[in-house]
Amino acid sequence: MGILEKFFPAKTAITSETIKAEIDYSESEIKRLQAEIGPKLAAIATMTDAEHVKTEADIAATKRAIARLDSRIALLNDQLPTVLAAEGAAAKATADAALRALAEACRKANEKEAAKLLAAYDEHASAIGGIIAKLKAMDGEREAINAQLRTNDVCEPVRSYVDIHRTTPGTDATEQRAKVPCWVYRYPGSPPDTKETKYQYEAPREDVRRATIGSDGEPVRGATEIHNYYGREIIITPTLEKREMVVSRNRAQPPRYEDSLNGVLLPPAFAGGKWHWPRQ
Repeated sequence: MGILEKFFPAKTAITSETIKAEIDYSESEIKRLQAEIGPKLAAIATMTDAEHVKTEADIAATKRAIARLDSRIALLNDQLPTVLAAEGAAAKATADAALRALAEACRKANEKEAAKLLAAYDEHASAIGGIIAKLKAMDGEREAINAQLRTNDVCEPVRSYVDIHRTTPGTDATEQRAKVPCWVYRYPGSPPDTKETKYQYEAPREDVRRATIGSDGEPVRGATEIHNYYGREIIITPTLEKREMVVSRNRAQPPRYEDSLNGVLLPPAFAGGKWHWPRQ
């Protein structure tokens, strides 16, 4: 990388990025220098001999600078693949070392730490299997006693530990009622019969609507209604009254049963070991 060091200040880290930046800078300098040549030649017709000589010398110097920059770009582009390859190899070596370290830590965990964890599992799983076995025996005894009680009901049947301890009771549907402000719309029944007209009987009725409470805490007035009363329109004006209504409801919730412990699987921790549950 000796030739590259000549293009950069001392102690500069020479990387693919610094090389690309130098190529970009050199290319922009070439464009800037090329742009200077045109204006220098524009006024050649009015130059004196001395001015002409000086302008040609300036242009020649500019072209030499452009040639040097072209050469620099060519050298940098020639060296860039080598630098990129070296960086790729270094990055791969770093990634490989990190992967080897992870693999070694994982190998140690599986060979040593896992053995301790499996031994602890065997200890606890054995205890849990014993608990499940006792619960199963207890439930079997309950079923046998309840079978006897069905023919000799000297006391109530024995409840299962599942019903007592492992079931969340359900709840019934409930509703709460209270007297609240309501707008009551009263509609008249059918008018009395006349000699000319007989009416189908219709009893007076009322429509109760819960009042909306405004921001001032007062009921918002209910709107009047135009009611078609046997061919003529009448206005129904509601009256504010307190009526009992359902103000809240709760849906029924069924009981929830936890999964059966008999379905638990507790295999051995080590190859060739014994099952903790179900026990064989």
